[in-house]
Amino acid sequence: MSSSIAADPRILDSSATTGVRPGRAVMAVGALLFVSMVPVTLLVAPLKELVGDRFGASPFWTHSFMSMNMIGAIMAAPLIGRWSDTRGRRARVAAWALVADAVLLAGMSFAPNLIILLALRCFEGVAHILAISTLMATAAGWAGEGKRGRTMGIIGAAMMFGTACGTRMGGAVWRHMGDWTFCFAGAVSLIAAIGVLLTVAESSEDRRERSKSRSILSLLRQKRELIVPYLYTFVDRFCVGVVISTFVLFLAEVHDIAPKQRGSLLAMFLVPFALLVYPAGRLVDRVGRAWPIALGSMLFGLVFAAYGVVEPVRLGWLMLASGVVSAAMFAPSLALCADLAPQDQRGAAFTGFNAAGSLGMLMGPIVSGAFFTVTAARLPMENAYAVTFIATGCAQFLCAAVTLPLLLRLSRYGVNR
Repeated sequence: MSSSIAADPRILDSSATTGVRPGRAVMAVGALLFVSMVPVTLLVAPLKELVGDRFGASPFWTHSFMSMNMIGAIMAAPLIGRWSDTRGRRARVAAWALVADAVLLAGMSFAPNLIILLALRCFEGVAHILAISTLMATAAGWAGEGKRGRTMGIIGAAMMFGTACGTRMGGAVWRHMGDWTFCFAGAVSLIAAIGVLLTVAESSEDRRERSKSRSILSLLRQKRELIVPYLYTFVDRFCVGVVISTFVLFLAEVHDIAPKQRGSLLAMFLVPFALLVYPAGRLVDRVGRAWPIALGSMLFGLVFAAYGVVEPVRLGWLMLASGVVSAAMFAPSLALCADLAPQDQRGAAFTGFNAAGSLGMLMGPIVSGAFFTVTAARLPMENAYAVTFIATGCAQFLCAAVTLPLLLRLSRYGVNR
């Protein structure tokens, strides 16, 4: 492999020229990413009321609302990556993207029909992925050579806590604001935009280096190694998509678990995930990316395969284990993306990372639903669910097996150290 894949040996410490400490700059970006994740996730809990009841939509179209933003993000990703890297200071790009996100979210309160609502949701996905990808690229610009794992761990933890907070807030916001929930979400996004303009700083070296940008596909041709973190985030989000769809149905149909208990089980997955991303990031700065990401994937596959065969009383332990091993995968994949991204194209690199995750989240419910339907025609329902979870777990094993040789090769070149 060409030595061109080696990491840039320079340490990005711009505090002397910008007057901003790298740690403080990263914490500011993390705080704004936390706020940016809240508006889109607080729509999950009142989904039926906001979409199904309001427009008389079928379950299919109600659930489609949660997919339309991912479709928009995936379709626009090639243009978004280039725009993030070529439009001046990244903070301004992120702020304007969050303003657009705010307008689109608030506009959903006034959508006259379901078609307009879904169209607004699709464009909202474009604005949101531009905002978070640009902020992630900004944080990566402040990461020193030996600190990318912990830096991206902070970013990953902030995003996961924002997701958890938004999910928990959604029901309460709906109870107090009803159909104005969309406007509340827009207001939160607007606050995030103001915060970006006031607090987010970009490293001076990052600003100097950003001159020529490529599309995501061109970037992948230049840096084929980026396919590794993209593949891991795709498979990881694919599994999460299976959890929030097929697994939730399994809890209801096979074990007759009430909605409140289902939510508690999902929280047992999400909370340790958020708590452990940063410690996992510090760990991979010490031991490298290869073995944590590969072993984490294998362990997640093993845990996932057990969902359909353990007793219901043990599912809580499996959810905790899922959160732990997911953190072990997510932190090194973020750090590896930062390692491999060319300095002047970090926006494109992280847009590709987020688009791969969105595609995985979109495909998870579709593929698992189709697989379960075919399997259920030949097996009892409980066995069909078990086989579906085993097949999903095997995807994690396959990902690790295919990518481990390249991960080890990258490690020898010092890319993931």
